[in-house]
Amino acid sequence: MSPDKSLILIVDDDKFSLKILTRILESAGHIVEGSTSGEDALIKAEQKTPDLILLDILMPGMDGYKTCSQFKQNKSLEDVPVIFITAANNTEEMVKGFEVGAVDFISKPINKAEILARVSTHLELKYSRDQITNVNKGLLIEVENRKQAEEKFKALSETAFEAVVFLKEGVIIEANKAALELFGLDESNAIRSSISTFLDSDGERLLNKINKRGEPGPWDILFTRNDGSSFFGQVQHQPIQYKGEMINVLAVRDITRQKEHEREVLNAILETQENERKRFSKDLHDGLGAILSTLKIYTGLLQKESKNFEEKQDLLEEMKSAINEAVESTRTIANNLMPSLLMDHGLVKALKSFGDALNKTGSIIFEFKFPHDLKIHDNNTETHIYRIILELINNTLKYAEAKRIILDFSVKGKLLIVNYKDDGKGFDFKKAYKNKESGQGLKNIFSRINFLYGKGSYIKDKDGFLHFYMEIPI
Repeated sequence: MSPDKSLILIVDDDKFSLKILTRILESAGHIVEGSTSGEDALIKAEQKTPDLILLDILMPGMDGYKTCSQFKQNKSLEDVPVIFITAANNTEEMVKGFEVGAVDFISKPINKAEILARVSTHLELKYSRDQITNVNKGLLIEVENRKQAEEKFKALSETAFEAVVFLKEGVIIEANKAALELFGLDESNAIRSSISTFLDSDGERLLNKINKRGEPGPWDILFTRNDGSSFFGQVQHQPIQYKGEMINVLAVRDITRQKEHEREVLNAILETQENERKRFSKDLHDGLGAILSTLKIYTGLLQKESKNFEEKQDLLEEMKSAINEAVESTRTIANNLMPSLLMDHGLVKALKSFGDALNKTGSIIFEFKFPHDLKIHDNNTETHIYRIILELINNTLKYAEAKRIILDFSVKGKLLIVNYKDDGKGFDFKKAYKNKESGQGLKNIFSRINFLYGKGSYIKDKDGFLHFYMEIPI
């Protein structure tokens, strides 16, 4: 079986996540086996060995860590790569996961491009390792015909996608075409070069450990090319007998873009969280904080003996009014975090209520058109669509100087069609998307659309106004 059509075992007690992962991987041509518990997963894996396992950490009964340990204790399953699925993103979980044998982590919410990239990377690394292992066995079995076996191995390394480097005591004695290209070398300056030439001090120490212990990896190492530029390489290691002596073979895959993507994702998450903290802090300070300060003053006045009964009654009435205002402010803050109307009555009523509130301000007209029989059964989908619309409205109010917003919902087959338009001054989408401040909101919109397997775009209508169009499967 090739890396393009592999057997993947998904272990997740969340049936919704299991369904999404199955759909993503099957669409990429893989064969998927699903399981909702660690115990069931062990039975299925023993019946038919998977090429890769996606394993949820938090499960009732046997959790992901214990399940992974059981896989690694099973001789027939110990070499199957395990990728943990987690809703959290903290160092302790990752360290514990790697200690029990995981090779990588995928964070929820599920991102299709990230999953396919990580799965592809680890499947190809596994198959490369299997190839090297198989060749090594062949060399041992056919020791009397060593020359022929060596030629086969060299031919295999030349056709491999990974860079393959043959090392003897840290010196390069062979390198395939992919390795020459990756390191920016030709055969004349590659052979007899020390591998330490391409490593910083940390990378050299790590490689020395690999060589001494004979550990297979994978390891992420920072390399330096012949021209001085750097790249991250994911390294697999295999000691073999070659031309009558033991050498080390390294398979190196360039994962620089993967590292950059991980950093971009992390930065986006941190920036979004920081913006939410600032907004929440501002709501508390400007709204609830001011009311509580007023109550503190009223309490001090009430304690003064110089106040007569009528004055104290007036103060009590003022305090009641302030307390009511504090309650309303608290509800507003909670509603901004997760609108109760959306949770209790659905997307349409929540948007109508929000639109009514906008219209009451008199600063803008909000028109909302929708099919009266519209039904979206998934609360998660409704929440994402609601947040997208609010982000669009927020952009209009902040930047567009518009007098009218028109929001139009329609249904086409199994797709919800969303048309959003305002009569504002418009903006340069590409420039705004790259902007560090305003671009974060646009990135959030398209991240949510991608998560829902939808499509979205900004276009100019016949009147020259900017128009947002979105299709979401429902």
